[in-house]
Amino acid sequence: MKVTHSILVVGLAWLLQSCYPNFTDMPLEQVQRERVPATYTIAQVKTQFIRKPDSFFAVDSIIHDEDVIIEGIITSEDIAGNIYKAIVVQEEGDNPQAIRISIDAGSLTGIYPVGQRVSVKLNGLWIGNFGQSAQIGTKFVSSTKSRRDNDANYWAEPGRIAKVISDRHIVPYGMPDPKAVVPKEMTIAQIKAAGPELHNMLVIIKDATFTGKGAGIGANSGKPVDIVDEKDRIFAPSTNGVGFPQAREITDGTGSIFIATSEYARFANKKLPTGTGDIVAIVGWYNNRDITIDPTKIYHQLTIRSLSDLTGFTFPE
Repeated sequence: MKVTHSILVVGLAWLLQSCYPNFTDMPLEQVQRERVPATYTIAQVKTQFIRKPDSFFAVDSIIHDEDVIIEGIITSEDIAGNIYKAIVVQEEGDNPQAIRISIDAGSLTGIYPVGQRVSVKLNGLWIGNFGQSAQIGTKFVSSTKSRRDNDANYWAEPGRIAKVISDRHIVPYGMPDPKAVVPKEMTIAQIKAAGPELHNMLVIIKDATFTGKGAGIGANSGKPVDIVDEKDRIFAPSTNGVGFPQAREITDGTGSIFIATSEYARFANKKLPTGTGDIVAIVGWYNNRDITIDPTKIYHQLTIRSLSDLTGFTFPE
């Protein structure tokens, strides 16, 4: 019985080996997609195709007889869950800008890791403002919300691109180069003084401190307020499913600004750090109010990708 069993095992192994050919490694050049050179800068795309730049929520089609292509490097990461169904593409070189692209798929870092260079073919996609910050996506029209500037029209904004469509428009090329992603060193005062050209850019703030304050709501919206309850002195207490990001104030001696964290981030329940350190963050902006009425209620929202973006701090147990 044992002899028969051994013969069967050896025979099966020989059969499997003979059925499958010997594979050799495919040259790397054959698995990389080919770079598509840019024909536009991000600034040029915003200027030409966002037809209502002052609108809080708006979306316009990118239609042109010639190719509309931008290039850049991926600076976003969704592993920690604080960035969701979106990537950020930032240009390299002089006077770069960055833009967020909404995609209806999760775990996008597995496809577009930090440092991956991409060409983005924009013809047929949509661009517009979400809270007056430019994004690329598809057309989304709310069936329940009306536009702030015209209640007769429904609220339109950039929506998420179906993955099968985004695959045709986003062309990754070359190997990821995380070391090429270098955040721009800025003070909080410089960030707040900059214009829309800074939106979605990766920055680093040196010698920053968490003040322990959050952002108020209602009449105090956008203003720093004390966090009274000790259990809420974390990055993002639950909103009971509402889903808006929770803001936590930081300062660097030149001013103060908010870091926004999703309650679904893996570090949402982590206690706010103490001490002084450096913070790498993506610059966000959200405005759904008339800036001439109360500019204090309109503010930046920095987004850290993970706790690795915070260095030098002490995290309480």
